Amino acid sequence: MDKPASSTISFFRALRNATGDAYDRLGLTLASSLLWFAVLMAVSVGVSALTRTHQVLIVLAGIFVGAVLLSEVWMGCVYLAHRIATRDDPSLLCFPEAWRSLGWKTVGLSIIQTFVTLVITANIALYLQSSLVLLRVFGVVILYILLLWLTAVLYQYPLLVEHVFGAYTGEQTKVGWLRRVLRRSLLLTIGNLPFSSGMFAIMVVWALFCFISVIGLALMYSGFASLAAVYWTRALLINYGVIQLPPEPEILPDEQFRLPDQ
Repeated sequence: MDKPASSTISFFRALRNATGDAYDRLGLTLASSLLWFAVLMAVSVGVSALTRTHQVLIVLAGIFVGAVLLSEVWMGCVYLAHRIATRDDPSLLCFPEAWRSLGWKTVGLSIIQTFVTLVITANIALYLQSSLVLLRVFGVVILYILLLWLTAVLYQYPLLVEHVFGAYTGEQTKVGWLRRVLRRSLLLTIGNLPFSSGMFAIMVVWALFCFISVIGLALMYSGFASLAAVYWTRALLINYGVIQLPPEPEILPDEQFRLPDQ
Protein backbone atom coordinates (compact mmCIF):
# COMPACT_ATOMS: atom_id res chain seq x y z
CA MET A 1 0.00 0.00 0.00
CA ASP A 2 1.13 3.51 -0.71
CA LYS A 3 1.40 6.18 1.94
CA PRO A 4 -1.98 7.79 2.69
CA ALA A 5 -2.69 10.97 0.79
CA SER A 6 -3.67 12.70 4.03
CA SER A 7 -3.13 12.11 7.73
CA THR A 8 -6.77 12.96 8.42
CA ILE A 9 -8.99 9.89 8.48
CA SER A 10 -12.71 10.45 8.82
CA PHE A 11 -13.26 7.91 11.60
CA PHE A 12 -16.33 9.56 13.08
CA ARG A 13 -17.77 10.40 9.66
CA ALA A 14 -17.68 6.70 8.80
CA LEU A 15 -19.32 5.89 12.14
CA ARG A 16 -22.01 8.51 11.51
CA ASN A 17 -22.67 7.14 8.03
CA ALA A 18 -22.95 3.60 9.37
CA THR A 19 -25.37 4.74 12.06
CA GLY A 20 -27.47 6.66 9.55
CA ASP A 21 -27.64 3.75 7.13
CA ALA A 22 -28.53 1.33 9.93
CA TYR A 23 -31.50 3.56 10.73
CA ASP A 24 -32.47 4.26 7.11
CA ARG A 25 -32.30 0.53 6.27
CA LEU A 26 -33.78 -0.61 9.57
CA GLY A 27 -35.65 -3.54 8.03
CA LEU A 28 -32.47 -4.99 6.50
CA THR A 29 -30.55 -4.29 9.70
CA LEU A 30 -33.09 -6.22 11.76
CA ALA A 31 -33.36 -9.11 9.31
CA SER A 32 -29.59 -9.61 8.97
CA SER A 33 -29.11 -9.37 12.73
CA LEU A 34 -31.85 -11.93 13.39
CA LEU A 35 -30.33 -14.36 10.90
CA TRP A 36 -26.87 -14.06 12.46
CA PHE A 37 -28.34 -14.41 15.97
CA ALA A 38 -30.28 -17.54 15.01
CA VAL A 39 -27.13 -19.20 13.67
CA LEU A 40 -25.21 -18.06 16.78
CA MET A 41 -27.78 -19.75 19.03
CA ALA A 42 -27.72 -22.95 16.96
CA VAL A 43 -23.91 -23.06 17.03
CA SER A 44 -23.83 -22.37 20.78
CA VAL A 45 -26.26 -25.21 21.49
CA GLY A 46 -24.34 -27.57 19.20
CA VAL A 47 -20.91 -26.83 20.70
CA SER A 48 -22.35 -27.03 24.21
CA ALA A 49 -23.72 -30.49 23.43
CA LEU A 50 -20.37 -31.62 22.03
CA THR A 51 -18.54 -30.56 25.20
CA ARG A 52 -20.47 -33.22 27.11
CA THR A 53 -18.63 -35.88 25.12
CA HIS A 54 -15.34 -34.79 26.74
CA GLN A 55 -13.62 -35.55 23.43
CA VAL A 56 -11.22 -32.74 22.56
CA LEU A 57 -11.08 -33.51 18.84
CA ILE A 58 -14.85 -33.62 18.55
CA VAL A 59 -15.20 -30.31 20.39
CA LEU A 60 -12.53 -28.70 18.19
CA ALA A 61 -14.28 -29.99 15.08
CA GLY A 62 -17.54 -28.49 16.35
CA ILE A 63 -15.81 -25.16 17.00
CA PHE A 64 -14.43 -25.06 13.46
CA VAL A 65 -17.77 -25.99 11.90
CA GLY A 66 -19.57 -23.41 14.03
CA ALA A 67 -17.02 -20.76 13.11
CA VAL A 68 -17.54 -21.48 9.41
CA LEU A 69 -21.33 -21.23 9.73
CA LEU A 70 -21.11 -17.93 11.62
CA SER A 71 -18.57 -16.60 9.11
CA GLU A 72 -20.85 -17.45 6.19
CA VAL A 73 -23.70 -15.46 7.74
CA TRP A 74 -21.30 -12.64 8.69
CA MET A 75 -20.04 -12.53 5.11
CA GLY A 76 -23.63 -12.12 3.95
CA CYS A 77 -24.07 -9.25 6.42
CA VAL A 78 -20.85 -7.60 5.22
CA TYR A 79 -21.82 -7.94 1.56
CA LEU A 80 -25.25 -6.49 2.33
CA ALA A 81 -23.54 -3.62 4.17
CA HIS A 82 -21.28 -3.08 1.16
CA ARG A 83 -24.31 -2.83 -1.12
CA ILE A 84 -25.93 -0.38 1.30
CA ALA A 85 -22.78 1.74 1.52
CA THR A 86 -22.38 1.87 -2.26
CA ARG A 87 -26.12 2.43 -2.86
CA ASP A 88 -26.21 -0.68 -5.06
CA ASP A 89 -29.79 -1.94 -4.64
CA PRO A 90 -29.37 -3.77 -1.30
CA SER A 91 -31.80 -6.54 -0.38
CA LEU A 92 -31.85 -9.87 1.43
CA LEU A 93 -30.94 -11.48 -1.90
CA CYS A 94 -27.43 -10.27 -1.13
CA PHE A 95 -27.04 -13.28 1.19
CA PRO A 96 -27.40 -16.02 -1.47
CA GLU A 97 -25.36 -13.89 -3.89
CA ALA A 98 -22.55 -13.60 -1.32
CA TRP A 99 -22.64 -17.33 -0.59
CA ARG A 100 -22.59 -18.17 -4.28
CA SER A 101 -19.65 -15.87 -5.06
CA LEU A 102 -17.71 -15.95 -1.78
CA GLY A 103 -18.83 -19.14 -0.05
CA TRP A 104 -15.69 -21.22 -0.48
CA LYS A 105 -13.40 -18.23 0.09
CA THR A 106 -15.26 -17.60 3.34
CA VAL A 107 -14.71 -21.22 4.42
CA GLY A 108 -10.96 -20.92 3.83
CA LEU A 109 -10.68 -17.55 5.54
CA SER A 110 -12.76 -18.71 8.51
CA ILE A 111 -10.63 -21.82 9.05
CA ILE A 112 -7.45 -19.70 9.03
CA GLN A 113 -8.98 -17.17 11.44
CA THR A 114 -10.18 -19.85 13.86
CA PHE A 115 -6.89 -21.75 13.77
CA VAL A 116 -4.74 -18.65 14.36
CA THR A 117 -7.03 -17.41 17.15
CA LEU A 118 -7.00 -20.78 18.94
CA VAL A 119 -3.21 -21.11 18.64
CA ILE A 120 -2.56 -17.61 19.99
CA THR A 121 -5.09 -18.10 22.81
CA ALA A 122 -3.55 -21.44 23.78
CA ASN A 123 -0.09 -19.85 23.93
CA ILE A 124 -1.40 -17.02 26.11
CA ALA A 125 -2.97 -19.49 28.54
CA LEU A 126 0.21 -21.58 28.61
CA TYR A 127 2.58 -18.69 29.31
CA LEU A 128 0.37 -16.88 31.82
CA GLN A 129 0.10 -20.06 33.92
CA SER A 130 3.87 -20.38 34.13
CA SER A 131 5.65 -19.81 37.43
CA LEU A 132 8.42 -17.87 35.65
CA VAL A 133 7.91 -14.10 35.53
CA LEU A 134 9.63 -13.83 32.15
CA LEU A 135 7.21 -16.29 30.57
CA ARG A 136 4.26 -14.42 32.08
CA VAL A 137 5.54 -11.19 30.56
CA PHE A 138 5.85 -13.00 27.24
CA GLY A 139 2.23 -14.12 27.66
CA VAL A 140 1.13 -10.50 28.04
CA VAL A 141 3.04 -9.61 24.87
CA ILE A 142 1.22 -12.39 23.01
CA LEU A 143 -2.05 -11.02 24.40
CA TYR A 144 -1.37 -7.76 22.57
CA ILE A 145 -0.65 -9.76 19.44
CA LEU A 146 -4.06 -11.42 19.84
CA LEU A 147 -5.73 -8.00 20.08
CA LEU A 148 -3.96 -6.89 16.90
CA TRP A 149 -5.04 -10.08 15.15
CA LEU A 150 -8.68 -9.73 16.22
CA THR A 151 -8.65 -6.14 14.99
CA ALA A 152 -7.26 -7.28 11.63
CA VAL A 153 -10.07 -9.86 11.44
CA LEU A 154 -12.58 -6.99 11.43
CA TYR A 155 -11.03 -5.72 8.19
CA GLN A 156 -10.76 -9.07 6.46
CA TYR A 157 -14.32 -9.69 5.29
CA PRO A 158 -14.84 -6.12 3.98
CA LEU A 159 -11.49 -6.48 2.17
CA LEU A 160 -12.59 -9.81 0.69
CA VAL A 161 -15.74 -8.14 -0.62
CA GLU A 162 -13.61 -5.35 -2.11
CA HIS A 163 -11.40 -7.97 -3.80
CA VAL A 164 -14.34 -9.65 -5.49
CA PHE A 165 -16.87 -6.84 -6.00
CA GLY A 166 -15.16 -3.53 -5.24
CA ALA A 167 -11.90 -1.63 -5.38
CA TYR A 168 -9.61 -4.58 -6.14
CA THR A 169 -11.66 -6.36 -8.81
CA GLY A 170 -9.29 -5.32 -11.62
CA GLU A 171 -6.16 -6.24 -9.71
CA GLN A 172 -3.78 -8.55 -11.54
CA THR A 173 -1.24 -10.23 -9.28
CA LYS A 174 0.38 -13.62 -8.77
CA VAL A 175 -0.32 -13.41 -5.04
CA GLY A 176 -3.39 -15.40 -3.98
CA TRP A 177 -6.52 -13.71 -2.66
CA LEU A 178 -6.08 -15.15 0.84
CA ARG A 179 -2.56 -13.80 1.20
CA ARG A 180 -3.64 -10.40 -0.10
CA VAL A 181 -6.58 -10.15 2.30
CA LEU A 182 -4.50 -11.21 5.31
CA ARG A 183 -1.58 -8.94 4.40
CA ARG A 184 -3.72 -5.89 3.77
CA SER A 185 -5.75 -6.38 6.93
CA LEU A 186 -2.56 -6.48 8.99
CA LEU A 187 -1.16 -3.44 7.18
CA LEU A 188 -4.35 -1.48 7.82
CA THR A 189 -4.25 -2.47 11.49
CA ILE A 190 -0.59 -1.76 12.19
CA GLY A 191 -0.37 1.28 9.93
CA ASN A 192 -3.41 2.96 11.50
CA LEU A 193 -3.21 1.98 15.16
CA PRO A 194 -5.28 4.87 16.62
CA PHE A 195 -7.98 4.34 13.98
CA SER A 196 -7.97 0.57 14.40
CA SER A 197 -7.93 0.78 18.20
CA GLY A 198 -10.96 3.06 18.13
CA MET A 199 -12.75 0.68 15.78
CA PHE A 200 -11.99 -2.34 17.99
CA ALA A 201 -13.01 -0.49 21.16
CA ILE A 202 -16.35 0.62 19.72
CA MET A 203 -17.04 -2.89 18.43
CA VAL A 204 -16.35 -4.33 21.89
CA VAL A 205 -18.56 -1.74 23.60
CA TRP A 206 -21.33 -2.36 21.07
CA ALA A 207 -21.09 -6.12 21.60
CA LEU A 208 -21.23 -5.72 25.39
CA PHE A 209 -24.21 -3.38 25.16
CA CYS A 210 -26.10 -5.76 22.87
CA PHE A 211 -25.20 -8.76 25.05
CA ILE A 212 -26.42 -7.07 28.23
CA SER A 213 -29.63 -5.88 26.60
CA VAL A 214 -30.18 -9.32 24.98
CA ILE A 215 -32.71 -7.89 22.54
CA GLY A 216 -29.99 -5.77 20.96
CA LEU A 217 -27.91 -8.87 20.21
CA ALA A 218 -30.82 -10.38 18.31
CA LEU A 219 -32.10 -7.29 16.51
CA MET A 220 -29.20 -4.88 15.96
CA TYR A 221 -25.74 -6.32 16.62
CA SER A 222 -24.53 -7.78 13.34
CA GLY A 223 -26.51 -5.39 11.14
CA PHE A 224 -24.82 -2.32 12.62
CA ALA A 225 -21.44 -3.99 13.22
CA SER A 226 -21.14 -5.06 9.59
CA LEU A 227 -22.05 -1.57 8.38
CA ALA A 228 -19.49 0.00 10.71
CA ALA A 229 -16.75 -2.44 9.62
CA VAL A 230 -17.47 -1.74 5.96
CA TYR A 231 -17.52 2.03 6.37
CA TRP A 232 -14.33 2.08 8.45
CA THR A 233 -12.53 -0.17 5.96
CA ARG A 234 -13.66 1.96 3.04
CA ALA A 235 -12.63 5.12 4.91
CA LEU A 236 -9.07 3.83 5.10
CA LEU A 237 -9.09 2.68 1.47
CA ILE A 238 -10.31 6.14 0.45
CA ASN A 239 -7.55 7.67 2.53
CA TYR A 240 -4.98 5.47 0.75
CA GLY A 241 -6.42 6.38 -2.65
CA VAL A 242 -7.60 2.83 -3.39
CA ILE A 243 -11.24 3.92 -3.62
CA GLN A 244 -11.85 7.06 -5.65
CA LEU A 245 -14.84 9.11 -4.63
CA PRO A 246 -16.92 10.69 -7.38
CA PRO A 247 -16.21 14.42 -7.83
CA GLU A 248 -18.40 16.87 -5.98
CA PRO A 249 -21.11 18.32 -8.22
CA GLU A 250 -20.33 21.81 -9.44
CA ILE A 251 -22.59 24.49 -7.99
CA LEU A 252 -23.60 26.96 -10.67
CA PRO A 253 -24.38 30.53 -9.66
CA ASP A 254 -27.99 31.67 -9.93
CA GLU A 255 -26.96 34.46 -12.32
CA GLN A 256 -26.52 31.94 -15.13
CA PHE A 257 -30.21 31.06 -14.99
CA ARG A 258 -31.60 34.56 -14.90
CA LEU A 259 -33.36 35.95 -17.93
CA PRO A 260 -31.85 39.11 -19.31
CA ASP A 261 -33.63 42.31 -18.35
CA GLN A 262 -35.84 43.77 -21.08
